[in-house]
Amino acid sequence: LESLRPVPSPHLENGCLSAAAERGRRIFHRADIGCAGCHPPPLFTDLSGYDVGTAGDYDHAGEPFDTPTLVEIWRTAPYWHDGSAATLHDVFLRNHPNDQHGHTSRLSAAELDDLVEYLLSL
Repeated sequence: LESLRPVPSPHLENGCLSAAAERGRRIFHRADIGCAGCHPPPLFTDLSGYDVGTAGDYDHAGEPFDTPTLVEIWRTAPYWHDGSAATLHDVFLRNHPNDQHGHTSRLSAAELDDLVEYLLSL
């Protein structure tokens, strides 16, 4: 397993972050947003569990979900444990109660697009 390497994202430009992804990287690492707190590089997971407000009818309310890695997230849609978020935008806009999954509700549409572009580059 240690010999396996992630497939480079097709969202990279010549192997590097695009301008939008670079802006998204800065948003991702902002302490007031909180993404990197639970998804720290290089694994982009802290290997812990949290209640992020996504429990469904067949889940136990308040039960923590493991923090998934964000590496190669560009190819793992749909998202959440039950596939209820078709896109990363859905993760932040439709399936994101009370900012329990990062404090992203205050981001502008452009900032959210940049954050998503960064995530898709991982």
